[in-house]
Amino acid sequence: MEQVAENNFGKRLKLARKMAGFSLQDLADALGNKVTKQALNKYEMGSMNPSGEVLMAISSTLKVRSDYFVKKNQVELGEILFRKKASLSKKIEESVVEKVRDYVERYLEIENIVGTIAEFKNPLAKDNIATKKDVEQAAAKLRREWNLGIDPIPNIIEMLELKGIKVLLIDDVDDIDGLAVFTSTGIPVVVVNMRNKPIERIRFTIIHELAHLLLNLAKSVVENSKETEKYCHFFSSCFLVPTEMLLKQIGSAKRTYIRIAELISIKEYFGISIRAIVHRLKELEVITDNYYQRWVIYMSKTYGAKEEPGLYKGEEKSRYFDQLVNRALAEELISLSKAAALWNTGINELRKGFAGVR
Repeated sequence: MEQVAENNFGKRLKLARKMAGFSLQDLADALGNKVTKQALNKYEMGSMNPSGEVLMAISSTLKVRSDYFVKKNQVELGEILFRKKASLSKKIEESVVEKVRDYVERYLEIENIVGTIAEFKNPLAKDNIATKKDVEQAAAKLRREWNLGIDPIPNIIEMLELKGIKVLLIDDVDDIDGLAVFTSTGIPVVVVNMRNKPIERIRFTIIHELAHLLLNLAKSVVENSKETEKYCHFFSSCFLVPTEMLLKQIGSAKRTYIRIAELISIKEYFGISIRAIVHRLKELEVITDNYYQRWVIYMSKTYGAKEEPGLYKGEEKSRYFDQLVNRALAEELISLSKAAALWNTGINELRKGFAGVR
């Protein structure tokens, strides 16, 4: 294999290894002694290149196509805002970061090929957020600026992608909820861990992470991490269920008793959890703190820490990336081999599912 200028292969190998969550020794072990840890380190340092046979073995083990290693466009990520537990290992954290980088790289590549790059603009960039009232107004403004009205949003991911925001759903360890980051070129990226989460929680977390990117929080809020999280939570709740609609459903007068059937109805319509709805009603002073605490105890005793009644039947799925690749295939802008690389799948698997009408 010819040496690539500036050790591009070595950089890509290191990214792929981290994406797989492997140390150098882990990769050497997974390769079954085909290559040593020392040789792998030399590949990454650029002082030695693998044979074709070893390259294929590395590609197979790391679950990337061999052409991954010759790509030159590498996305640089800015400061990553993780929502994670302290127990999250550095290895897993690096793996998630590299999965994000790889996904955004492939996304930007197909956008460039098709020529439909969605430009991102933050409608809230100049709004100083110092109070919860500011947060509520920001959520309402964002809906207005994006022409979303006050009705439920059936597919948040699809909506955000059309606004130039990349959203990636992962299935990883419970120690991570999600992250938010801007690329060096200003592209916003939201990542949410789906594992053991109902769809309402996924929707809530997507908007929570979005809030980290969009809200221009006052210094007094930013300096208090717990307060920042509260503001982002509140933004998510306000965005998913506009105040006007929530009060229309539940009434603006103070309530001393609420039937759970009322909350289930709101949950199933707007795709937000009952716990989030009740918390919001407390913030709006529709119910007292005392009554809110009674709800918290009731939900915990009756349904446990995470379960609750009601079933939201919507879905959260990314379609835009697949649509762009399929369009490029149909317009013969890319080959099946290139489509397989963009989808990071085998070309034989792709052939089975690719069909059209001419």
